[in-house]
Amino acid sequence: MSTPAQITAVLVAIAITAAITYHLTRRRTAAYHRAAVTAAVHAARRDDLTGLGNRTGFHAALADVAGRPVAVILVNLDGTRGFVGRFGNRALDQLLALTAGRLRHVASAAGGSAFRLRRDEFAVILADRVDAADHAARLVAAVAEPTEIHLSGLSITVTVTACAGVTSSSPYADGDRRLALIRADRAMRVAKRAGRGQTAVFDPATMRGSDATAPSDAADCGETP
Repeated sequence: MSTPAQITAVLVAIAITAAITYHLTRRRTAAYHRAAVTAAVHAARRDDLTGLGNRTGFHAALADVAGRPVAVILVNLDGTRGFVGRFGNRALDQLLALTAGRLRHVASAAGGSAFRLRRDEFAVILADRVDAADHAARLVAAVAEPTEIHLSGLSITVTVTACAGVTSSSPYADGDRRLALIRADRAMRVAKRAGRGQTAVFDPATMRGSDATAPSDAADCGETP
């Protein structure tokens, strides 16, 4: 027969075990919750097609380097409307995914990050502003390499070009980050007018315009004019 002391010891052991189990369960639940939140944030900042950061991820990345000098390079493919008309949207998706891989490689080699902002437009953030124009040229050259896509069981090699706009910034606030994208977009449009496969660096003396007008998120089909 158990003595009162033995019964008490058993009850204490049960209570201790229950407390430990409860504590561990709470820790696991909190860890699962943190992991779920982190995964949700990561997914919200990621482009599904290419795996690059999306527009939200781009602005978050600029916020992370607030106050530090960076270069923003906007890369827009040339002639995507004609490409879709010839090969279709699935072929464009393949092209975009492969192009994203090349841009990520070039950006990573320079210590930067690549993002997809809209259908045929990408952005790169570089910590080194000195060689930004050279890096932009490398990004444009990477896009122009022959690309093999697969259509109806056939392999087709295509070559496309892109234009790039470059600006330098030390973004402290949301307005600064927005302005960096506006100016890179303005430079990219100057490059577009110069012809396919061109790059341009933002020059406040010659590339004037309203800084209140941001690049349109709604222009999600076809190339920028």
